Amino acid sequence: MSLSQVLEVALGLALTYYLMSMVVSWMCQFAMNTFETRGRTLENILRRIVGAKSLGQLLSMPQIRSLAPVRYQDWRSIFSRNVQLVEKRVERIPVSNLLDAFFDLAKLDIAANSEELIELINKLPPSEGKTELLRLVNSGISNVLELRAKMALWFEGLMQQASDMFTALARRYVLFFSLALTLLLGVDSIDLFRQLWATPDMRAIASVKAQAYIAQYGYDADTGPLLSDLEELTIHIGWSSALKNAPPMSALGDFLWFWLLKLIGLLMTTIAVAQGAPFWYDLLRKMTSVKSPASASSPRNEETTASESISRAYG
Repeated sequence: MSLSQVLEVALGLALTYYLMSMVVSWMCQFAMNTFETRGRTLENILRRIVGAKSLGQLLSMPQIRSLAPVRYQDWRSIFSRNVQLVEKRVERIPVSNLLDAFFDLAKLDIAANSEELIELINKLPPSEGKTELLRLVNSGISNVLELRAKMALWFEGLMQQASDMFTALARRYVLFFSLALTLLLGVDSIDLFRQLWATPDMRAIASVKAQAYIAQYGYDADTGPLLSDLEELTIHIGWSSALKNAPPMSALGDFLWFWLLKLIGLLMTTIAVAQGAPFWYDLLRKMTSVKSPASASSPRNEETTASESISRAYG
């Protein structure tokens, strides 16, 4: 056993996880855009502020409606001669826009004193926003500017909650699609390790492709070569290999042990893929620099951090 062999096996594993993570990232992006996950999450927070009945009115306020992203109506529009673009759900709202829209909707800016403020607030439908306004006014705040400042702090907290909720949902998407892709391909980490360890040609292919991705593609790898390379790396493993090598049921002990190891290997792959492409890309970059110090990463790749890639992928 040599250090070079160990490094080549690690490169093969990391490259496979990286390629699968890229596929999962695209699947998550497509699903979240299709179901407008960020917009729906934000609407849940806005519903708390103004109530379900007034949510439509708040979203139609010009300060918020102008923030709606414009995208293709559906996937068929991409290939259509007449491009059809539609407004989607608002995904982000600066606190200043939300504050102006909320106060305009409630017409609170016209109040001259605390009595008028309370009268206007009481006309609002039941909501957490109404409760917070009444609490602030009853605490002695009678100036609209001071009231806006206090509500701005509350809105900042709610927008942070919306961001945290979306991040949690994004992680759920990543875990789901990581598991789905792993089960679809049958990529078993234990079997993959064995194949890489026992097959010098496979290790060599993985090593060359890992260095090629670091030098050429990085985070911007195209779908075509990525899927082709993933297929080439996993062609010797997966369900066809498992069914071919599985012991007969007559040897019950060996049969159960084989499928137990397969299940553990699948779970290991799912957990690894769920770490995300940026994690495996950075690890690949470090390992390839150790294997070939002369082929250091380009300045562009050095400046691209994992946090920036996650921000691009999940907003």
